[in-house]
Amino acid sequence: MKKDRNRPEPLYPDQSLPRSNILRGRNNFRRLFEKSTVLNSNSIQFRFRIYDNPDEGCKIGFSAPKKIISKATKRNRTKRLLREVYRTNQSHLSDLFNSGSFGFHGLIMARKSGLSYHEIAAEMETLMLQARKILEAYLCKNAGQSETTT
Repeated sequence: MKKDRNRPEPLYPDQSLPRSNILRGRNNFRRLFEKSTVLNSNSIQFRFRIYDNPDEGCKIGFSAPKKIISKATKRNRTKRLLREVYRTNQSHLSDLFNSGSFGFHGLIMARKSGLSYHEIAAEMETLMLQARKILEAYLCKNAGQSETTT
């Protein structure tokens, strides 16, 4: 969808979640489950993997397992809520992604049925802040290695 050139720029930064930033494909999920860092809360699991290759991109997936949430309509609603909460809170991680010095694949998974927006928002924010600390430590470690090699 093209942006209207006659409309003024919005006052707030773009908080959209483009399809290109969503993790897709069996191989990507398989690699993520083989080796990843897992952060848990009561009702959400945040699983992510950091790649040295920036060509991997920074992508995020959303999941509501069938074993936990049996009805498809409830699974779809849960995934919509997960996407919306991530979309509105992605600023916690997006500035690190913009550096382009690493690849990142993540998966946000529901671990309970019948979650509300506010429950998801509270837990996801804490998980994203924990992930940010891990990513900052990774970036500092890699910055130190690049200085010693040059």
